[in-house]
Amino acid sequence: MIGADRVMRKISQLPRKLQQDIAAANAKSATELARTAKVLIPVGGDVHGDGHEREKITVTPQEDGAQLVDFGPKSKVIEGKRGPRPFVNPALSVTRKRHKNRAKRAVNKAVKGLFHD
Repeated sequence: MIGADRVMRKISQLPRKLQQDIAAANAKSATELARTAKVLIPVGGDVHGDGHEREKITVTPQEDGAQLVDFGPKSKVIEGKRGPRPFVNPALSVTRKRHKNRAKRAVNKAVKGLFHD
């Protein structure tokens, strides 16, 4: 039972380490999502035609480790309840699998890091 104490101590450390690793993965995924949306945002319908709408896409970290990606005013759906969002939905589709796998790797890294120290 000597090893059980050590294992229980490591398991108690898991939530803190896991939260740190997941927060880092979320920050990286949010930055990647915003960067992809900035590439896909249409500039032809811009009032100024200079792509200044790209600067309105921002990533804001939350206190719980989550990230809020604000796609700016061009992401609003004007017609109907659910209309096409010409750069938001494709950006989400492209980055969804990478985000999911990045989160899985963060969990695995946290668990392995605790038990291989």
